[in-house]
Amino acid sequence: MKIYLYLLLATTLLVASCKSDDNLEDEKQVHNTEYDQDEDNTTQEINDSYVYKLPVLFHVIYNNRTNSKQYVSQSRLATILSRVNELYKGNIYGKSENINVEFQLATNDEKGNKLASPGVEYIEWDEDYPIDPYKIMGSKGRAYTKYIWDPNEYINIMVYNFATDEDTDGITLGISHMPYVIKNDSALAGLSVVNQTTLSKENLGYAYCSSINSLYIDEESTRYDADKGKNSYNYNSSDVIVTLAHELGHYLGLHHTFTQRTQDQSYEMVDSCGDTDFCKDTPSYNRIAYQRELKNYLAYSKDDIDIRYLLRRSNCNGSDFYSENLMDYSISYSFSFSPEQKQRIRKVLYYSPLIPGPKLQPGTNRRLVTTKGTGKETDKVLDLPIVFVK
Repeated sequence: MKIYLYLLLATTLLVASCKSDDNLEDEKQVHNTEYDQDEDNTTQEINDSYVYKLPVLFHVIYNNRTNSKQYVSQSRLATILSRVNELYKGNIYGKSENINVEFQLATNDEKGNKLASPGVEYIEWDEDYPIDPYKIMGSKGRAYTKYIWDPNEYINIMVYNFATDEDTDGITLGISHMPYVIKNDSALAGLSVVNQTTLSKENLGYAYCSSINSLYIDEESTRYDADKGKNSYNYNSSDVIVTLAHELGHYLGLHHTFTQRTQDQSYEMVDSCGDTDFCKDTPSYNRIAYQRELKNYLAYSKDDIDIRYLLRRSNCNGSDFYSENLMDYSISYSFSFSPEQKQRIRKVLYYSPLIPGPKLQPGTNRRLVTTKGTGKETDKVLDLPIVFVK
């Protein structure tokens, strides 16, 4: 997710409601097959009502332990994840689909040992800091795969200060890899197709994960208080809870709601309007045109800013709507997922490799029986496509 510098002028607007360091271990792990937090071996029927339990591991990367924006506390990360779960549950901050997903702090490591700090490991960094996210997430040759845990069992979230991107006037709050789909009738448009039914960590030459810019780890709107913003709340365009919910949406297969196109290993906005997120029930719009209009509005309005104006978009048919979707950028209410977005996420959960949770057999609604790794690194590194999205 990215925000632009001039949007920081609007970060505190009042919104009316719409309703102990761990040592790095060798990456060859021996898995405890009795540890099953993601319920691979559940006997429940896997359908749209099944609630996926997805273990999350925050890898907090720092070089100054006394800096709370580097050495982020476990309690802060637990609070953020709890509030992300509210957004995925839906109908708390406004009308939204219940994705039937629960992100849980990982309770055990890859060997099945209980974690002293659930969901968190701390990594003291001896390379350049702040870190270029494209380096840690895009380097091949297994340079950084030792920092992630088995993606079939955990969602890996890297937390660190992002290095400044000199090529943009914006601030990057988060970045994620997109998932893979296997080649069959269940494949989703807009995702990279692989021939393998299953993939292991040993197949990865890069650190498959999401990353969050910890410089903004304390930023959030006030709607998460007891009344859930039912009357009014202060809006923050750098809200880390929205950022993480947005990046997890990418990790589970969702694209931006505004018009974009593929560019190298990522996506870029285009100065035109079209439906490019593969979900017909999410209104698309030309974000570049919106940014031009917004920049002019903020320049001339100064202190007399109407938040509803900032929230308004024009879709490809010229009709206005107010931005609510979590896969949009600010300024947005940022609370909703649509029915088609839910179905897209569910398909990724059912069929995509490198995503925790029980799977279905390709193209069917029958369970796919899986086994955990043996710890023997017998699989070769595959030349898999790497796709980033902010």
